Amino acid sequence: MPLKNHFRHQQYLADEPKSVWRFEAAEFPAQQGSDAFADSLSTFTKSVDENVDAIWFVHGTFAGHDVLGWFGQLERVIPSAGSVLKTFGKKLTDAIAGDSGNFTHAFIDHFHTRAESRRFVWSGENTHSGRCKAAIELLDELLQRVGDEPRVMLWGHSHAGNIAALITNLIGAEPAVRDRFLDLAEPLFPVRDDRVCALQRVRAAFDTGAVEGLRLDIVNFGAPVCYGWDSAGYRSLRHIVNHSPQAEQPEWLSPLFGTGKKFVESARGDLIQLLGITGSDFLPWLLNRTTRAVEIELHRFLAPDYSRRDWWPRAKLGMRVADEGETVLVKYDNRDGYAAQTFGHSVYTRPEWLGFHLELVGQIYR
Repeated sequence: MPLKNHFRHQQYLADEPKSVWRFEAAEFPAQQGSDAFADSLSTFTKSVDENVDAIWFVHGTFAGHDVLGWFGQLERVIPSAGSVLKTFGKKLTDAIAGDSGNFTHAFIDHFHTRAESRRFVWSGENTHSGRCKAAIELLDELLQRVGDEPRVMLWGHSHAGNIAALITNLIGAEPAVRDRFLDLAEPLFPVRDDRVCALQRVRAAFDTGAVEGLRLDIVNFGAPVCYGWDSAGYRSLRHIVNHSPQAEQPEWLSPLFGTGKKFVESARGDLIQLLGITGSDFLPWLLNRTTRAVEIELHRFLAPDYSRRDWWPRAKLGMRVADEGETVLVKYDNRDGYAAQTFGHSVYTRPEWLGFHLELVGQIYR
């Protein structure tokens, strides 16, 4: 995507990608406690300490504190109750999901770097409004917690990648376009008393130029192809996608076909990454009146050319590679079974693959 992308959506094409990509077959990596794993961790730590001030781990859809958005609605009326329920909701998600598509505290504890390592928790809603609210809140948190001209790595799973894409567009957009996006999202941030909300702080940060020094290294694991990227909004961008090429098909695609078992087998990798594209969001009528109106307007702004009824023709193309950044298509040694890996979508957060992922992520600093 270009500079001044202005929130333009990515296109769904079966053509060979114009962005950089490569295929890699991964052997089962060295495990924690081994010398090889210790070497991988040491190399990664050295690279991060030299290049990054903080690492933020961002979960994807359904791994948050308010997947249906109900707690957020309660928070509008009874702020303390909504906050308590969100805390409970994330604890419940952690207990149920564990390391399946989720960044646990135990996972993050492996990172013994000088850089601050923390996780960002958002609602996990499968909507434009949920992701847009998260993008504004994450940008606000980064600007508040990290010092001047911060160098931050965003390590994201699934739709966390599209949250990062929105942030790059916020950073790179012309003021009028950025203000339009923030105006559309404003109803998601009700002002209570005299407290300043995240959206107001982000507006002020752009007005004062505080955002200009932010340098982002973005690493996405299994991000569905949705929002476009603005090249001015990041320092480096890498996508890692679980993929196994099909016979007689281009190596960069995973077309979907058939029904039942044949359909699942046709994905040959991360099925959720293929199905989670634009058009797969929750229906707006599941939301309350205010959020429903915001959802409709955000869809018109972010994806005007993509209706829900055209979702399947786009999904079955099997598009793996994003328009921007470098994509690494990885064929994983699937020892746990396909269903146990949430149809290929949770392998990225499994601790047994951490050594391999440290190597892939560390490559961006060499």
